[in-house]
Amino acid sequence: MRKDQGRVTFSVVGLGGRASAYLNALQELYPEEYVVVAAAEPDAEKRSRLHLEYGVGEDRLYTSDLELMAQPRLSDVAIIGTQDALHFREVVALLEKGYDLILEKPVATTLEQLRELVRLAQCYPNQIVAVCHVLRHTKFFGEIKKILSSGLFGPVVSIQHNENIGYYHYANSYVRGAWRNDQTSGPLSLTKSCHDMDILLYLLGDQHADRVAALGSLSVFHRENFDPETMSSYCVDCPQQKTCAYSAVRIFQSGKIKSIAFDLSSVEKIRKNLGESPYGRCVYCCDNNVVDHLSSILSFDGGVTATFNLSAFTAKVTRSLKIMCQFGEIRAAEKPYLIETTDFRTDETVCRELDIRERGHGGGDKGFIRDFMESYLHGTPFSSLLKDSVESHVMALLAEQSRLENGTSKSVKEVMEWINQ
Repeated sequence: MRKDQGRVTFSVVGLGGRASAYLNALQELYPEEYVVVAAAEPDAEKRSRLHLEYGVGEDRLYTSDLELMAQPRLSDVAIIGTQDALHFREVVALLEKGYDLILEKPVATTLEQLRELVRLAQCYPNQIVAVCHVLRHTKFFGEIKKILSSGLFGPVVSIQHNENIGYYHYANSYVRGAWRNDQTSGPLSLTKSCHDMDILLYLLGDQHADRVAALGSLSVFHRENFDPETMSSYCVDCPQQKTCAYSAVRIFQSGKIKSIAFDLSSVEKIRKNLGESPYGRCVYCCDNNVVDHLSSILSFDGGVTATFNLSAFTAKVTRSLKIMCQFGEIRAAEKPYLIETTDFRTDETVCRELDIRERGHGGGDKGFIRDFMESYLHGTPFSSLLKDSVESHVMALLAEQSRLENGTSKSVKEVMEWINQ
């Protein structure tokens, strides 16, 4: 797949947390085999970091994606790490320029955009669009996949999968943060959980989704729960900040949130920065509209069914699942990473704790980069391409459509046929 001799050259479009994670993985795993040669980033401090840490020349540092995309092709690969609503236009422009892409999910925010990306990718069959479904590249889900592929417990009958968002993570990212509103990002089922729809498809192998239905709402984080007599629109001024579960001051002082754009080095700086930031707003006084809980039911080829639940109201940020097969059951959960199996024929239960110490989706960020580079350099198989990602996005978008229509069942197969026409 590699086009040029020497190091693989990269451009970075948006140096957010996700792109930073992939650059860190490249530096750790392939320090002599990659180089960043250009970047587009509106934040001056981040542009300075790209210059100082990665050696990007000042003449190749651009202030917007449009400015970089107006140039001739600058590198072999472009990493797209901007906000979700920008991904579609960037993929279109960069594919047409000849780039291979590492594309943070979601790849697009509407079914119409998905259809256009599939059509466009077919016009450039020799270019790679690698989608960052990093869960496929974790040891945790890899071990579960091995058990299923072995056939030890027979065919899968049903799955229960849970995304436990974590109350503090939800408040920071989906009430106050960049993914709070579907008009500027996308529905939560897509932006947070196309990961989870993808992992269901990954675990089931050749079985495709048939239908999806979903129910959920924004039940807590809205202005009806804001009392101007006893609350303030910013946490630093609020008399309830010490007792409120969702106080931004309390959450940041606890150390639960690690990555944010401002200085967290002292209590005083946390308070100062929160008073000037959208991340310091009261959770009941924001412009958010994405759901805080959602329950979906899905059917797949061969009669397999699955339930998928996501919720803001959990103590920890984890995923957990139960896979029920003809001859046994698999129960698995993250942090700690436990996989427990029971064989119905012998009643034997085996529990294993995986030694996973990597941060970044349990090593998935690093695993994704490793698998991408091995494929790019040596032609090894790679399973997170655009063609592998479309169905999970359709499932997520149809789940939101179903929710808006009070749980009306939606056909995934019909939409996939329309997209692939």
